[in-house]
Amino acid sequence: RPPPAPLPAPKPPRPPPAQRGGGHRGLKMPDRPGESHEMGAALASLTGLGPKTDGPLAVSYPSPMTVLSYPLFAANVRILCDKDSWRSRGSSSIATTFVSMQSTYRSEGFPGVYRGGQLFLLHQGCRDLLKVIAERGFKFVEDREARRSGGGGSAGSGKGAGKSKNRGEEGELVVSVSGRRWRLATKYLIDAICYPLLLASTRTIILHGAAGSPLEHFRAWREQEGTLSLFSGLAASLLSTALEEFMDLVLEWCIDYCSQGSHVEVADKILLRASGSSVVSIFTSPVNYIGVIQRCQSHFNGMLAPEPLPDLVRSLPWRASMHQFLMFGGIMALNVRLIQWKIQLQNEDDE
Repeated sequence: RPPPAPLPAPKPPRPPPAQRGGGHRGLKMPDRPGESHEMGAALASLTGLGPKTDGPLAVSYPSPMTVLSYPLFAANVRILCDKDSWRSRGSSSIATTFVSMQSTYRSEGFPGVYRGGQLFLLHQGCRDLLKVIAERGFKFVEDREARRSGGGGSAGSGKGAGKSKNRGEEGELVVSVSGRRWRLATKYLIDAICYPLLLASTRTIILHGAAGSPLEHFRAWREQEGTLSLFSGLAASLLSTALEEFMDLVLEWCIDYCSQGSHVEVADKILLRASGSSVVSIFTSPVNYIGVIQRCQSHFNGMLAPEPLPDLVRSLPWRASMHQFLMFGGIMALNVRLIQWKIQLQNEDDE
């Protein structure tokens, strides 16, 4: 008689959902590779606080918060740049912003609250479109160079692996340092190219009641003050963007460094990042204020008269910035403390 067939090996026990995929207790981790990215995209599209795509030319997810927050941006522009209220610039605060929105709504309705919004959205759309085109161009060139070098785009294969772009151990695209530098330079170049649209949208906010369309105003500014006048405040705007990106990188590094060895959930990290971004924006907001004011400085009627940079810096709302720092800093400290207590309770339950 032939020997009996061996019994199948027993299957390993299936881990509980809390431990599957390396997750922590109380947090269900995704069971398939693309689920975490989809969850991040959904969170970002709803709140604007989700993880961003890597790379300087990454396009942020469309968020309704852009439309909802535009009245606040327009109100701040009126407080900083309106010819009738520039003297109260130093006393700007959150209450002053809402009073400005209420006054604009009573006198002009929703069209006044969202004045210049169409140009602002046009600026965002043109900038994102150019970023997508540039990113595809970089990928096309780098893939062609990888095929010529014989790397084939795979990690560790051929001579071209690790030169321009390859794939890591899990198949993700890896961009070289030189590629990131070129992308970063292209990003700021795109911001500079689209800057006249941002300038036009900002000036449209304060030119209420002026005769003519925004296109006619744009032509008049270029003909009478020159093409360079359309880039007024560009240096401050780019400096503000660079400072925000640098501070975000530092904040993200601090969160990752402080969470080493601790089971910090993804939702808690997003909460800390949101709180930290609010605190960081207070330090970068003065540079942003300077850029906004310089956009509105012109010799045309209804615009702010040019003023020296030291006088402009002294007129900024420093007291309101200090109050916001105390408020948002306290909120961030409270969130950090609550997360510490949560981790401590989880460790005691595990023991």
